[in-house]
Amino acid sequence: MKQALRYTVLCGMLILLVGNVQAAGTGTLSFSSNPRSPDLYLVDSTGQNLRRLVTDNINKWTPTWSPDGHFFAYQSNDDGDPNIYVMDIGNKTSRQLTNHPDRDLSPAWSPNGKWIAFESDRTGSLHIYRIDVDGSNLMRLTKRGSNQNPAWSPDSQWIAYNSYQEGNREAGIRGRHFLSVMTAGGKRAKQLTEGLNLSGCTWSPDGKQIAFAAGNIGKEGMNISVIDVNGRNHRDLTEVGPNAWARSPAWSPDGKWIAYFFQNLPVLDLGHGIRVIDFWSGDNVICVISSEGQNNAQQLKATRGLSSSPVWVPETFFAVSPSAEKQITLWGRLKQSENTAK
Repeated sequence: MKQALRYTVLCGMLILLVGNVQAAGTGTLSFSSNPRSPDLYLVDSTGQNLRRLVTDNINKWTPTWSPDGHFFAYQSNDDGDPNIYVMDIGNKTSRQLTNHPDRDLSPAWSPNGKWIAFESDRTGSLHIYRIDVDGSNLMRLTKRGSNQNPAWSPDSQWIAYNSYQEGNREAGIRGRHFLSVMTAGGKRAKQLTEGLNLSGCTWSPDGKQIAFAAGNIGKEGMNISVIDVNGRNHRDLTEVGPNAWARSPAWSPDGKWIAYFFQNLPVLDLGHGIRVIDFWSGDNVICVISSEGQNNAQQLKATRGLSSSPVWVPETFFAVSPSAEKQITLWGRLKQSENTAK
């Protein structure tokens, strides 16, 4: 009787654990927190089950996952200068991928698992670079202007990015911002659209569209937009209003949703400079919206005050996550109890 009861209880626990892993795997986001709390978080795409993935008092910004879910890359200034690191999610150990006195920022892991693209100002201006995941074969991909926020196409053949080309003040020519694409080798660069201010981009899983953030703070705000990779069918998904940002979009693996970082900015005196910490005094939260723009954006309220740089977690991550390890252990105990009962 006791064995039967034990078996029933363990079965119930197993069902709950498996259900939680499957539910999280269908839509889980990771994000880096604000400067006051240097942690990496996970949250279900419904806004439930907020938990810390890494807590070691080391800032980890703009995380990007390896396709197999075993590693993530991030930027950190733990050694004094912003560089790119890679963490093994199984043993929580990190290795430094880049080591340069200038800034290496915004890593993006290629879907084929071979490369990490990032931006760096090691030449004086921000440019896009590509490096093998073992830290070898560094290659500069962009040559002109200032270039940021690389995002890979699903086939790893193309990179989308935000580009700024300086104007000529004396001639009255203003600088221009572009959403651009180029090959993985830095060739055949093409400008898809021109915006007043750009902040992040992401490729759709079918490779046909790119979502990006564009706008003008203080006027219409910064919104999430979608455009075909041929530069056609530009449409806005959000209408945030003035003095607000919707930025850092991330397309879900099933293609149905786009997560982004939303922020109501505090009133700032633009004539006296802006500190980074000023941007964190406003209201911020991660949101999720249909990639078709057919519904209002849903705010993940559990992320309020913490959120930045949302990224969808690969389903393969849950094969190496602590919850999955507990599930395997529990299953072994269940089978042992079953055999004992016989």
